[in-house]
Amino acid sequence: MAQLDPETLRRRAEALLKDLPNGLYPGQLDDVKALIHELNVHQMQLEMQNQTLRETYQALLQAKNNFSLLFDQAPAGYLKMDQQGRILKANQTLLDMLEVRQQDVEGHHLSRFIHPDDAIIFSARYPAFFSKPEHKTIELRLLKNPRQSIPVQVQFNARQISELDESGQGRQSLLVIAVDVTDRHRLAEEKALAAKVFETSEEAILITNDHKQILSVNQSFIDITDYQRSEVIGKSVVSVLFAGQNLKLFEVIWSKLISHDRWKGEVELYRRNGSAFTASLTVSCSHDAFRKIKNCIVMFSDVTQKKLNDSKIEFLAHYDILTKIPNRSYFNELLNNAILHASRSRESLSVLFLDLDRFKLLNDTCGHLAGDVLLQNVASRLLACIRETDSVSRFAGDEFVVLLTHFKDLDHCHSTTEHILQKLLHELSLPHEIGSVQFNASVSIGVALFPAHGTTAPELIKNADTAMYAAKAAGRNRYRFYNDQMRQQAIARSSMEFELQMADWEHQFHLVYQPLVNLADHRVYGYEALLRWQHPQRGELKPDSFLAIAEDNGMINSIGDWVIRNACQQASVWRGRWPDIPLKISINLSPRQFLQPGLCRDIQTLLTNCHLAGAQLILEITESTAMQNIGESIRVMHELRELGILLSLDDFGTGYSSLAYLKKFPLNILKIDQSFVHELGAEQENALIKSIIDIGKNMDLLILAEGIENADQAQLLTQLGCQLGQGYFYSPPLSATDIKLPLVGSSTHNTAPI
Repeated sequence: MAQLDPETLRRRAEALLKDLPNGLYPGQLDDVKALIHELNVHQMQLEMQNQTLRETYQALLQAKNNFSLLFDQAPAGYLKMDQQGRILKANQTLLDMLEVRQQDVEGHHLSRFIHPDDAIIFSARYPAFFSKPEHKTIELRLLKNPRQSIPVQVQFNARQISELDESGQGRQSLLVIAVDVTDRHRLAEEKALAAKVFETSEEAILITNDHKQILSVNQSFIDITDYQRSEVIGKSVVSVLFAGQNLKLFEVIWSKLISHDRWKGEVELYRRNGSAFTASLTVSCSHDAFRKIKNCIVMFSDVTQKKLNDSKIEFLAHYDILTKIPNRSYFNELLNNAILHASRSRESLSVLFLDLDRFKLLNDTCGHLAGDVLLQNVASRLLACIRETDSVSRFAGDEFVVLLTHFKDLDHCHSTTEHILQKLLHELSLPHEIGSVQFNASVSIGVALFPAHGTTAPELIKNADTAMYAAKAAGRNRYRFYNDQMRQQAIARSSMEFELQMADWEHQFHLVYQPLVNLADHRVYGYEALLRWQHPQRGELKPDSFLAIAEDNGMINSIGDWVIRNACQQASVWRGRWPDIPLKISINLSPRQFLQPGLCRDIQTLLTNCHLAGAQLILEITESTAMQNIGESIRVMHELRELGILLSLDDFGTGYSSLAYLKKFPLNILKIDQSFVHELGAEQENALIKSIIDIGKNMDLLILAEGIENADQAQLLTQLGCQLGQGYFYSPPLSATDIKLPLVGSSTHNTAPI
């Protein structure tokens, strides 16, 4: 039976039922059954077809969902755009890229989201891209927000027919892919930066393959080695840098790279011309999965000069640049090590502290170059006098320290040290030939023994220094071993220094005045101002007990200023009391004070304020003060003389003046030291004083003798031609309130000064 469609079957079934109102006869019943069977079969087929359609629909729906998911979650931004450049569709990746919503994008022109500088180019070129999009790309900056843009590579794909428009025509659209190339740009910048670093690095860099062949070199490599790139590319790094030398070393380096990836050290490399240089070398490499070397990066810098500089710095850190012997810092290190060894071995050692006597005189008279030569000579002689196990150091200025070691006991240490000391004194006292000048130098030496005089480096040096001052005080050019009495003296000196700093000058210091007398008629010429310290515990102290300390610690300038100010103020009082008697006031200047900047200006101001003429002031300086810096001394003296001030050279004959320099000093008075006056009567002393007086008269100077204690001395000095004198024979130093004219002394008619 031919298969009929369901509609035909339905019509036939209805006709059969209509024609048979009274029921079905047997033939008809079969037809109905057959028809019903056919209907069931078709019903089943329909259901099967419907199931297939449903499954197909579900598959299509799933495919659509998968496509939408792939479209939205694609790693690149996808756009569908019309011919005018409007966005018809955008995937989620693009929306996330721009941080916008779907409704903010669809229906808008893409140029709205392009950086203004790029939007003009895009708008001009888009029509061409739309008509022939195949293989067309362009790089744009899409705006993420008004202040941030993203570099994007835009690729235009084939056009397609989109949905029908209002007229029923198919609307064309363009598929566009937008890829964020930020990472690509960063990688490109990093690559460019790496290339720039490679080429501009101050270190030489070369890259090799696994066969040690050079693949690339930078400019610093060329600068350091003088090779050109063409001369080294493809060649073995060993033959280029090691020049056939140190081959075993490089093999060792290469073998270590297999397990350590990196090697660093200092090696000797060679330039193109074969000259060697010291290089700080670093070799690193990359490996494959089997730990086989793929590439090596060799970096090095020429450290030849740096090593020379380091050696020089090391030398400067430990040695004195002038004498080439250990400096103070290095000596302390040597001494500490020697003490440690002596302690462990139960040995003794000695520390000698040396100070050159009158070194400043050579500097000031012959210049610092001469002083440098003397220091070098002294260092050489010291080294010649000691043993190989001993050390010599220039401690500071003209101070040297000698370390003598490896003595089995203190007796051996003392005897050997004393032998070396005598040798040192002899060698250092020999004349030094400095240019065309022959200079006689001497030293004062203090000695401290370990462990008798100290067990630490600072203690030994301090005690040796203390002993050196004792040697200098004993007359120079000698040595002294440290003892406890020196320590007590040092403590007393330290205590005195502290008390001096704490002293209330206005209440503890005062001036006394000793008259300067005309020996011919006993009239008063003036008064010398003398400083006294009324110590709260020690009573009245004279300057010789504390001024040396003040000179050392710098307080002398302040004390000296106080003396000048108070003496001038007292002279002003006398001028008001005795206007017809122009008494002169004599004041001692210390070496520091004499060369203090602004001295003349300050004294001029003081004279003006006290209404004193310059001729009423006598300033006394010692020979050693004048000779400290002769050129500066002469300049200061002339400035003072221009103010009308009188200048007196104190203690003449006890120092080491040269008559050649004495003639250059604009002096008014020569003062004979009291040590000569006390020996008057001896033929030799009389002749010496006579010579001093004759020198003074030949230079038109007044001669003043100090320390006159009796009439015989006064009479003899007068006979020898001395004009002025002072001393207890005439008057002891008096307080200002005790001075009344006429002067009470050896004569009662001393009524007027000369």
